Amino acid sequence: MLAACAVPPPPAPPAPAAPPPDEIEVTPLEKTRALLITAEATPSAAASRQAIDAVLALDAPDGGLLLRAERLWTRLPEEGRRDLADRYRGARLAWLQNDSEAALDRLPQVDDDRDPALYFGALVLRAELLTETSAWHEALRSRIALDPGLLEDPARQHENQQFIWELLATVDAIQRQQLFAPDASDAERGWAELFVALRAAGADPQAFDRAVEEWTAGHPDHNARIYLPDLRDATLRSDAPPRRVAVLLPLSGSLADLGNAVLDGISARHARDHGPGAPLRVLDTEGEPDLAEAHYRNAIAEGADRIIGPLTRDEVDRVAAIGSGPPTLLLNQPTQPLPESFSVLSLAPEADARAAAAKASTAGWRNALVLVPEGTFGERVADAFREAFESGDSRVAAEYRFQARSPDLNAQIGAVLAVDESEARIGRLGRQLGLRLQGDPQIRADVDGIFIAGPARDLRMVVPHLHYHRAHRLPMLATAHAYEGRPQPALDEDLSGLRFPDAPWLFPERNPEPELRQQLEAKIDDVVVEVTVDLELEADVETETAAARLPRFAALGVDAAGLVTELERYRRAPQLQARGAAGNWAWQPLIRSWVREPGWFEFRNGRPVAVRAAPEPGNDG
Repeated sequence: MLAACAVPPPPAPPAPAAPPPDEIEVTPLEKTRALLITAEATPSAAASRQAIDAVLALDAPDGGLLLRAERLWTRLPEEGRRDLADRYRGARLAWLQNDSEAALDRLPQVDDDRDPALYFGALVLRAELLTETSAWHEALRSRIALDPGLLEDPARQHENQQFIWELLATVDAIQRQQLFAPDASDAERGWAELFVALRAAGADPQAFDRAVEEWTAGHPDHNARIYLPDLRDATLRSDAPPRRVAVLLPLSGSLADLGNAVLDGISARHARDHGPGAPLRVLDTEGEPDLAEAHYRNAIAEGADRIIGPLTRDEVDRVAAIGSGPPTLLLNQPTQPLPESFSVLSLAPEADARAAAAKASTAGWRNALVLVPEGTFGERVADAFREAFESGDSRVAAEYRFQARSPDLNAQIGAVLAVDESEARIGRLGRQLGLRLQGDPQIRADVDGIFIAGPARDLRMVVPHLHYHRAHRLPMLATAHAYEGRPQPALDEDLSGLRFPDAPWLFPERNPEPELRQQLEAKIDDVVVEVTVDLELEADVETETAAARLPRFAALGVDAAGLVTELERYRRAPQLQARGAAGNWAWQPLIRSWVREPGWFEFRNGRPVAVRAAPEPGNDG
């Protein structure tokens, strides 16, 4: 009865009428799959291009869709794939599959196109690919070419100009010189001139404004004017000094001398800059990666806001693998790319070789002869010199690996210099004329100079043979290993004419920190007196500290302590250089490394003498 009185339920709503077939909603993914099926079933190039474009238009196409689109792209006619549109399609497909090298192979250049959107998109992608693949110089030129097209998109233009500035700081000196070549565009020359002018101005406000005024007068319509306010703020804004600095070094074990030499320099500079009582947390890693990692984590837990070290490559790899931390100056080059908070400050022999290549290029060398000792050291410096030297228009004409103590070294050097070929030519000519000719064999004429590396004890054996074969007419550049750190004219007489890069700290007339070196030398006397009085063993007392035995590493410590206080300023304004005891340091932001511009010296009558450095192109100073 109750059920009979209940209100009947409302009737079910009528089912919506089915939309006509042409109004059925199809998602982009479903449409893409349909286009792929159609393209795969027909040899039509137009259908393939339509399907590829549909895949590329998806927000995040999965690997299967990308692979199918890739297959379709490879089926496009070869002549069609030479068009910018198809090369752009192929490059985007490879990039989305995380293959930047293949993407760059498909987009080796970007020619102007009737379609402005296509041309601009290809320029953007090529710039991204060049940056990802560390082709810094090409990336720089590509981003400069791209910049005018971003005028109507201020945010993207700002990002692009920031990249241009970081690339200017990251390319080596040889590549930066090419932006002043006759074939460089006005835009390229303008960016390069601004970078060099602001590097010379430093962080002095008046010098900065003066440099900008002079540059603007010469480039009134240059796009870089938009970036100048950001550059001024980045350069002149100062940061709070660090509150607590931690130092991780091997102070015991087989590397104790190296660690203590660096620590001497750090301690002296830190006390000078921040006062004798400024906190400096020093931790002994003993050269052990496990201990270095533990100390690094402890330093962070204790509140360190700057960290210097560790020193060995294995330690550096272990600490960098942590992935995050306060701004940290590693003292060796790691084997893997670095996280954001890390940077490298080191005295690697490869850096000397690259400095020699830049010096040779500036001096106008176009063909070089490379002489290095057999072994790992020789290979490392030869590779570094060749890579840097050939980044411009120059080339290494020949290379030779020597053994300094080989009994036939003289004959080997003569062969490298092609003296034997010259003697053979004289002999052939004499036989043809039926005469007994007396002539001076000449060295090869296809080289402008010689790069030679090795320890001083080896070079004292090799260089005299170069002189014997009349190679003294060629300029010779070496690494710092040519000089043992103290004048020895009797031993180094045969090295006269050889030029080498080195730390200004070793040379009183060039050392920017003479007081600190005097302080460290005075420390030697204090140690000797104290130990002699306590033990009465004056004959057995070691009369040199680690800083005196390894002065270049003491200089590295001095510079590390100075740089660590202003890391953020250099990151913001990478055109700045820090004048240091080991040389002038400049930040390379895209590889997170500090590159050293060393002092240059030449043996004259067996004594090292300072050589004036040539100014960078665009800088009249």
